[in-house]
Amino acid sequence: MLTDWRVTRADTVIALAVLAVLVSAALVSRGGQARPIDELGVVMLVAIAAVTLLRRRWPVPVLAVSTVLIFGYYVLGFPAVGLELPLAAPIATVAAVGRWRLAVLWSVAVTLVAYGSRLILGQDPAILFVLQLPTTVAVLGGAIAIGDAVHSRRELRTEQERTLAAVRGEAEQRTAQRLATDRVQLARDVHDVLGHTLAVVSLQADVAEEAMAAKDETAAMAAVRAVRAASDTAMRDLRGTVQLLRGEGRASLEVVGNVAAIVDLVDAARAAGLDVSLEIDADLGAVPAPAGMTAYRVVQEALTNVLRHAAATRAWVVLTDERDALLVRVEDDGRGLPEDGHRHGSGVRGMGERVALLGGMFDARRRPGGPGTQVVARIPT
Repeated sequence: MLTDWRVTRADTVIALAVLAVLVSAALVSRGGQARPIDELGVVMLVAIAAVTLLRRRWPVPVLAVSTVLIFGYYVLGFPAVGLELPLAAPIATVAAVGRWRLAVLWSVAVTLVAYGSRLILGQDPAILFVLQLPTTVAVLGGAIAIGDAVHSRRELRTEQERTLAAVRGEAEQRTAQRLATDRVQLARDVHDVLGHTLAVVSLQADVAEEAMAAKDETAAMAAVRAVRAASDTAMRDLRGTVQLLRGEGRASLEVVGNVAAIVDLVDAARAAGLDVSLEIDADLGAVPAPAGMTAYRVVQEALTNVLRHAAATRAWVVLTDERDALLVRVEDDGRGLPEDGHRHGSGVRGMGERVALLGGMFDARRRPGGPGTQVVARIPT
């Protein structure tokens, strides 16, 4: 069906043109008719023209009414005004709503009835079939063709709009997914950088406070230097994270942190009072930047959790080369992960997400054979 049922200016112009042509034709051919055009005839012609204004809303009923009116007009013996013009617009509209088969069948039926009755009334077959029939076929066929073309164009436009809407929806979905990914990445980076730094600063502040109370100026200055170093590292990491989120090049991966910087993480944890053992059985220079950054973040978050939550005295950091992967293991002798199932906080979840992005494997569990926690990440290189 047509989606726009309003009577447009074009519809009004068509109706007036049809009325003018019909009345003119009736007046011109009135001399050869047994019944001249009168008020009833004019009313019927006006009705034929007026009903076309409603063809958009009721295509088939308007075609039926137009057909009844034009045949009734001829049955009453009024002057000839043609068959094509009164039916052209309704037939075109029926075809335009996608019912071109009905338009064809209706046109054929109307033509057969009209010309068959005229043959029965004794009109000249030569005039009917040589002069008049081609005109009828051309006008009604052209109306069907125009209507079908309008329908095809409308369907094409609808399909284009549907495709455009689908493309727009897919683009919006991709944008939403990208924004969600960016938010998760930002949350991981902020958590890792600030969590580790605040843990070191908090411990060193306690050390500085105790040293000042004991009037140990050397220890207090060492704690202050450790706080400054942690702050500088945090600023460097935040700057690199912002560069990475802005997409300013892979070089920013080196700014955020790489596998060689794990030594600095271990030194910072030692400065905070944790006895950390570092064992490296891998060529750190051969580790790609993405894998190195992921290893750095895993060790950073694992040591942060040890400092903040584990109440541990010792920790072990082991880096092992496994041909196509870097195995990272961090253990401590602290209280270990809780056994009530609520062990995966945002930090542990963030480590797992980072490793999974590179297609690796991650696990965090209670340390086998003793108290504490064991974090294991296998990062493809």
